[in-house]
Amino acid sequence: MKDLAIIIVNINNKKILEECINSIYQSTNNLDFEIIVVDNGSTDGTQSMLRSKFRDIKLIDNQENLGFSKANNQGISSSEARYYLLLNNDTIVKNLAINKMLEFMDEHHEAGACGPKLLNIDGTIQQQGGLLGKKFWLSHKPVSVDFVIGAALMVKRVVIQKVGLMDENLFFYNDDLDWCKSIRKAGWKIYFIPQAEIVHYGGYSSNRTFNPRLFVEGFKGGLYFCRKHYGEFAYNCYRLLLSLFLSVSLPFFLRDIQKFRAYLSVISVSWHGQIPKPMVK
Repeated sequence: MKDLAIIIVNINNKKILEECINSIYQSTNNLDFEIIVVDNGSTDGTQSMLRSKFRDIKLIDNQENLGFSKANNQGISSSEARYYLLLNNDTIVKNLAINKMLEFMDEHHEAGACGPKLLNIDGTIQQQGGLLGKKFWLSHKPVSVDFVIGAALMVKRVVIQKVGLMDENLFFYNDDLDWCKSIRKAGWKIYFIPQAEIVHYGGYSSNRTFNPRLFVEGFKGGLYFCRKHYGEFAYNCYRLLLSLFLSVSLPFFLRDIQKFRAYLSVISVSWHGQIPKPMVK
């Protein structure tokens, strides 16, 4: 069994994916690891680049975008390792960051998952979490947290065997928050490891332009997360308030047909409660 399987989900980001993979090899030593790229229907030649430049990498070549959670689950299910690292393709691994994360996990049996310090391209520290949350990303020593974001999330194999894979009802957003919450519910801790540093380009991989599908899936994910973890009353309050708020905002987008239709779609989903009921373990 390998020490680590690194799962990278990609779609049409050939150049930055290549940089990410090179940084892993350059900054990771004395680990028995493998890299698994799950490609969600790229049309930019990603597959050819991987086959020609990184022949040791395992490629799962999907014909369409299956979403972040399902793609990561494919990668996890294709490998047997003591640890799994979900790593965004828009990241650059620095100075043995992955070694430091794994060493910490080996030394702390209560740790179910961990994440590194994320840096912006200019070297400044990247915020993780909401504006009102604890500023754990400024800590100089490892600290137990409620969650770390999925840009670089390491999880123990035994934890996945206990809590299950990522929830595939979450297409793109809220998946990391959901998984960390499930891990903590099962009795493990989540740690932020500031000694491990990884550069994260941020929104590059999901593009800066407005993406209607991601906009809609983001709200659907939030509604699903609320229903799953906070119950039917909170879910119904949230969806009705969301419908009202977006309906009031709708007139501002009459000249932008893309945004107008996306807002209408979220209003319809939230008003009619078209969110699947989560499975309760």
